[in-house]
Amino acid sequence: MDMWIETTLYSAFGLILHHSEYVDPTLVDWIKDKIDQITGVSATTIVIVLGLVTSAFPIGVMALALRRARRARKRKR
Repeated sequence: MDMWIETTLYSAFGLILHHSEYVDPTLVDWIKDKIDQITGVSATTIVIVLGLVTSAFPIGVMALALRRARRARKRKR
């Protein structure tokens, strides 16, 4: 039974994926080229900036929550 499921899933994905990779390599190269043309920066710079933005968001939310908690404690006094 398990072999049948694996074969069926592989066949279904085989219809969807026309490459051995999960992503079309030509499309990925085109997207990378377009991003490089638009931004003019390297991939490393983009990764660093996105990492900082991703890290800054939860830190900002925590800072706002702490600020709100402190204000609530001051009002109770």
